[in-house]
Amino acid sequence: MKTNLIKKEYKLSDKELIHFASNAKRYIKAIRDGRMCCVIDSVSSSGMSRTLKFIECNGKAGNYNYYNFYWLFDQLGYAKVKNSDLFRVYGCGMDMVFATNYDIIHKFKNLGFITKNTADNLSQKTPNRV
Repeated sequence: MKTNLIKKEYKLSDKELIHFASNAKRYIKAIRDGRMCCVIDSVSSSGMSRTLKFIECNGKAGNYNYYNFYWLFDQLGYAKVKNSDLFRVYGCGMDMVFATNYDIIHKFKNLGFITKNTADNLSQKTPNRV
């Protein structure tokens, strides 16, 4: 993990850096384990943007827990949707859930959380849609 780069780029305190690293590792593990889900709340009438959230599913049948990555997405610079736990992503003509995960995984590679080979693998694992 490139601590100084993360602190500088995302303007994080030491405490926030620990939280960022924890969330990044949790995100990576959820993608690796196939436990990441994406909720697509809405698509704009033009089709140029979507509001969505990525959530991690933990637990056993009948007793699932869901954890949102709102804080992490905020730190990574995604556009927040006012008065909600959603983010807006822009683009059309491609799978935006795939593209969002691809971008995040490669950011984590550049920040030293994972290797290039791991990033190449995990960036292809599109989260399930719910």
